[in-house]
Amino acid sequence: MPSPTTPLVDHIVVLIPHSFLSSPPPWFADLFHFYPGGRHADGLTENTLALLPDGSYLEFIAFVPGVDPARRAAHQWGAKKEGTVVDWAVTLPFLEGEEGERGEGEREKVGTEELRQEKAFREVQQRVRDANSGIVYGDPVRGGRTRLDGAVLKWAVAFPKHGADGTPINPGTVPFWCLDATPRPLRVPYREPGVAKHPTGVVGVAGIEITTGAGESARVVYDVLLGKGGEDEDEKGWYWGVGASEKVHADGVVRLRSAVGEAEERVNIAFFTDNASLAGKEVGGRVDENHELVFRLVAVCGKSG
Repeated sequence: MPSPTTPLVDHIVVLIPHSFLSSPPPWFADLFHFYPGGRHADGLTENTLALLPDGSYLEFIAFVPGVDPARRAAHQWGAKKEGTVVDWAVTLPFLEGEEGERGEGEREKVGTEELRQEKAFREVQQRVRDANSGIVYGDPVRGGRTRLDGAVLKWAVAFPKHGADGTPINPGTVPFWCLDATPRPLRVPYREPGVAKHPTGVVGVAGIEITTGAGESARVVYDVLLGKGGEDEDEKGWYWGVGASEKVHADGVVRLRSAVGEAEERVNIAFFTDNASLAGKEVGGRVDENHELVFRLVAVCGKSG
């Protein structure tokens, strides 16, 4: 069972053109089974999701056409290129037996879980601050919504920032946090029949490769979050486990690459697939005339029966 303070991958954020939500190109539509999202409260963005069998998910997010350019520029992902992975989030494991949906008579347990998640996060938050890497996590900001079926969702997010002046760090360098106060399957209903079955056979996140100019500070943060990585500074890796009750793949890995010279800072994602014919291949397609959105697929391994 995962430690209550060891993070798991919550979701990956991919910025796409808005047209991909309404009229997706065939190559994009054939990647995943998409789960309905919606427009965010700020009115700037909309999304669709791809839920994965390991309990994580992909958020494909797009800026709404016609939004005020100044408001977009002020958004945390406003300067990012469409067709790229712009950020990723971690969460904390729920206690055994806490993943099922609760009834009206279990509100006290919801409050208890909310306190447990926040307490566990604050322990990690303090350890990151004490590591003096120059990166810290802000306090959780609560959010929530009510689903169409009346179910109430509650969560909190916490973003990394520079410890010296509180300014944001480049998104994706280290993960932000997304913590559930209500049961995770309410927000991420990956157990619903068929929703996590994808044409590409994707079952979970195999690897996150981050090219960054803030490697030294980021390494310290990852050491705190996931334990000491390998000794090779340019191949250093940190491993995370699987959040789902059934282990559907081996542990995933985070690796850092140094942004040398004018190399662009970026995040690349690899997925585990149970489709043997696609293992070892790349899937994706052209977003515009300048670049492509591509994911690498690796064979699933370490699956429990």
